[in-house]
Amino acid sequence: MALRTLLLADEQPGLAQALCAVLASWRIVVTTDRESALRVVRVHTPPVAVVSFALSPEADKPPGAPVLLADILAEAPATKVIMLGGEDRALAVRAIMHGAHDIYRPRDDVQELAILIERAHHRHELEAESRRLAGEAPATLRAVRDAAERRAVADALARANGNLSAAARLLEVSRPTLYNLIRQHGIRTTDS
Repeated sequence: MALRTLLLADEQPGLAQALCAVLASWRIVVTTDRESALRVVRVHTPPVAVVSFALSPEADKPPGAPVLLADILAEAPATKVIMLGGEDRALAVRAIMHGAHDIYRPRDDVQELAILIERAHHRHELEAESRRLAGEAPATLRAVRDAAERRAVADALARANGNLSAAARLLEVSRPTLYNLIRQHGIRTTDS
């Protein structure tokens, strides 16, 4: 069986050693800075990356995505990124909003992280197979925009507990525009 590649972007050397002991079928490429992590992504396109929040400061503008997370997903959108850290709940939520597959809060037992890595890889493989079976071409810009728009509207409605006026304010659109988006994307509301 060929070795699978795992990017580990973390400044703590102990984690890499512990992971090597439990992930025998993985080639673990360790980096300690953003630039070398991106080089690894460009060269190896790893199915899974484990990235420390410490190496991925937030972007300057609110709501602020972890920068390395955004860079990795821009280079390799199918890569499943597990963020290390997450003690700050708001930062963890923003990471998930910006495409992180999961958040791992380090503990003494590395087995839990190994399970997350295996599950992320399994998800990566299932998605790749799904795309192959569907004969899916790379997503068009229109399809990506529609999916993002649908997700944003659904999230705003959930955050506003179904209140359309509050959801429109969260999205910074007028209520008629929100009604059009709901209709366009076939989103069911409590009023529907």
